[in-house]
Amino acid sequence: MKLIIKLFFLCSLLIATPASAHTLHFTQDDNGDNTVELIGMYSTGEIAANTPIKLIEKESGKVLWQGRTDEDGYCTFTRPAMTYEVELDAGAGHQCREDGI
Repeated sequence: MKLIIKLFFLCSLLIATPASAHTLHFTQDDNGDNTVELIGMYSTGEIAANTPIKLIEKESGKVLWQGRTDEDGYCTFTRPAMTYEVELDAGAGHQCREDGI
C-alpha cells in the first residue's frame, strides 16, 4: 500500500511540473539610414516568423505603425521621430515590449 501511495505522489508531481516554456524576445539594430532592423526569436532559438509588430508612441500610447516579421523573423522599419516602444505579439502569452532605439 505504501508503494502505491508513493507512486501516486510521484506521478502527481510529474503531472504538476510546468511544461518547458519559451520566451519571445527581439533585438534591434540601427542601420544608420534612419531605419531599424528587428529580429524576433524565442529563447529556444526558434525564429519568430510572421509575428505582428507595433510601434507605439510612448507618451500617448498611439500606434504609429504595424507590420510583421518575415519568414526569417526579420523586419525593417523607419525610425519614428518621437520616443516609441516596439511590441512583438505572438499571442498566447508570447508578447514582449521594449523601448525603441
